[in-house]
Amino acid sequence: MIELKKVHIGYTESILHCQDIKLECGNVYVLVGKNGIGKSTLLKTISKQIAPISGEILVGSKGIRNISTSELPKLLSFVPVHFPQMDYVRSKEFISAGRAPYTNALGKITEEDSLEINHAIEALGIETLSERFTSELSDGEKQLVAISKAIAQKTPVILLDEPTAFLDYSNKKKVLSILTKTSKSLNKCIVLSAHDIDLCLEFSSNFLVIDAYSKEMQQLVTPSREDIISIAFKESE
Repeated sequence: MIELKKVHIGYTESILHCQDIKLECGNVYVLVGKNGIGKSTLLKTISKQIAPISGEILVGSKGIRNISTSELPKLLSFVPVHFPQMDYVRSKEFISAGRAPYTNALGKITEEDSLEINHAIEALGIETLSERFTSELSDGEKQLVAISKAIAQKTPVILLDEPTAFLDYSNKKKVLSILTKTSKSLNKCIVLSAHDIDLCLEFSSNFLVIDAYSKEMQQLVTPSREDIISIAFKESE
């Protein structure tokens, strides 16, 4: 569902690269690397917020350069690490915005939209948060609401920038379990960046590891913790 072909990523110069990587639906891919090595930049590049310096990125069978701004939110949803600052917006209203790509010009929510919104709320178990203002939520609660919005958006690809960053241990496990089940049951390609290597190994066998020295991203299947550490956090060769 996502293909990266000889891609170099960065703002003015390349900060990481990969040769040929293909990510399939039905899987969760965990992106691992040192702080500041380019994990967020990679996710923003795949989601067309930043243009790649070189190479080609495909979502489905279409290059992202050729995907229109109206088509992209039906293919891909992105959950940033920081929740947007919003006053007087209830959680359910925020989650409902995930249906925007499918509503008419007036933004009218249909019965089908309501079903998808309620399903997304139930999937995260956040019914008690739905009527609360987002400004009243804790960082962890905001993260759960943001993930719920991405599920309501019902895209084949979901990208998440450190979705477990502000969660306690039980909610980290809950979110990773939900994302794993979602990838299988709804056949989605989910890519998330994370630092919780040990925990992620319980839920996924697919890792995208950025070499600390060469800055090349490698795809590893069923790696050990030591395999990941030796690549992502080594100091030199």
